[in-house]
Amino acid sequence: MKHRPIGVTIIAILLWIESVLEIVGGILIIVGAFALGHAVSGSGHTTTGTVLDSVGIVVAVIPIIIGILTFIFAVGLWQLRAWAFWLTVIVEIINVIRNVIQLIQPSHGSTGLIIANMVIPVLILLYFVVDANVRKAFIGQ
Repeated sequence: MKHRPIGVTIIAILLWIESVLEIVGGILIIVGAFALGHAVSGSGHTTTGTVLDSVGIVVAVIPIIIGILTFIFAVGLWQLRAWAFWLTVIVEIINVIRNVIQLIQPSHGSTGLIIANMVIPVLILLYFVVDANVRKAFIGQ
């Protein structure tokens, strides 16, 4: 039986919490959109109410899918699956690249916020790639 490094445990738990928040957020978007659509329909604007219901479902699907995928990643990390290791590395590389692109854009907004958004992906990436215990736990090297 493999030993799970404490950092991997912490990351898996944080991902699980994130997945729950994403799913709950998606459900709240659906509930809010339906409530708004019902209120608008009650005022005699049934077409607008139906459109609001439909838009709410479409918008809510994104965080729900992200939440489900994040939950799958968390379970994979918890169980020390090699695919979870590689997917986490790929996702963190994409996060770093996305933030670097935002940073070099002429109207990128707050430089401090962009750099702050890069800290966690960089730390996770370094931890997964540099720490031999993490690599050994996932891929046996």
